Amino acid sequence: MGKYSTVHGVRLPPKENGMEQEEVTDLYEAAWLVVEGCRIEGVRCIPLSKSVGCSFTVSGEGLGGKREAFAGKKATVNLYAFRSAYTQVNGYLVEAKKAYDRERRALNREAGV
Repeated sequence: MGKYSTVHGVRLPPKENGMEQEEVTDLYEAAWLVVEGCRIEGVRCIPLSKSVGCSFTVSGEGLGGKREAFAGKKATVNLYAFRSAYTQVNGYLVEAKKAYDRERRALNREAGV
C-alpha cells in the first residue's frame, strides 16, 4: 500500500504531480468525477450555522472540462460505476464528519465548554 495523507481521519491516496486540482462541494459531482478517472485528494469540513458541510479536493487530467460538462448537464454515467464511486465518496464524507466532531468535542473539553 502506498503513502496516504490524512484529512480529518480519512485515509486518502497521495496527490499525483502535474494534475489539475479543484475544490468540489457537490457529492454527486465528486462521485461523477471519480467515475471519470479523477481522484479525491482530501476532504475538508466546513462549519455551517448548525451543521457541517464538506468540500472535496479533486485532481485529474482535464478536470476543468469535466466540471464544465457536469455543470452543462452533459454528464452521462454507467449506473453501477457511479453507485460504487458515490459509496466511496460518501464514505469519505461520513468519516471526515465523524473525525471533525471528535476533534471539536476534544477542543471543547480542553476549553471547559
